[in-house]
Amino acid sequence: MPDIFVADSHKPRRHKKHAYRAAVEYSTVMEEEKPTKNPLAAFVIRPRKLHFETQDKKEQILMLLRRHLITNVPWILIVLIGLIVPVLVSLLPFWEILPGRFQLVGVVVWYLLVVGYVFERFLTWYFNVFIVTDERIIDIDFYSLIYKEFSVAKIDQIQDVTFTQGGVVRALFNFGTIFIQTAAEKREFDLKDVPQPRKVTKFIHEMMTEEELEKLEGRVR
Repeated sequence: MPDIFVADSHKPRRHKKHAYRAAVEYSTVMEEEKPTKNPLAAFVIRPRKLHFETQDKKEQILMLLRRHLITNVPWILIVLIGLIVPVLVSLLPFWEILPGRFQLVGVVVWYLLVVGYVFERFLTWYFNVFIVTDERIIDIDFYSLIYKEFSVAKIDQIQDVTFTQGGVVRALFNFGTIFIQTAAEKREFDLKDVPQPRKVTKFIHEMMTEEELEKLEGRVR
């Protein structure tokens, strides 16, 4: 399994902020939301037992986003169809004339392909994440077990945040696409089909405001 996320058996370390405020102090989103305990959630708030590869020792994850769970429905339907394909094929006339051993091998190979497809689709959904910490935003694009891409921008490099939420399905299940313009190496972050886009946008705006206040008040990390 890839080591993007690792369970942390130690108690979460608090930032040595002193003059800095915790996120729950300046963010209404963090104040209203409880920490998420479900490891398969698509909208995760202040996870306590996860960290990512490039995370600094004192850096805290405030929000982690995946594509909405409903976006998995198309490939799950494909899997369900794939599970009954051998049954349907067995009803065809030519199937009966094949040797029994050949039939068995064919069914086993087919189900192994289905399992491999499920494994690949799940990993792609689970490890393609967007992370907001108290220092920066991180976009992790997971392509395979041996290749993934990290894109990073500090909070003070964010220039604009907007979102779109078009269509009945997106409105019904409350997910959409967030666009973040930055002054970092990666100019634009596109967070597609993430849950509660309005709330996420509001939180990032709150972080941007807090970062500006830190600069004005002379609070330097």
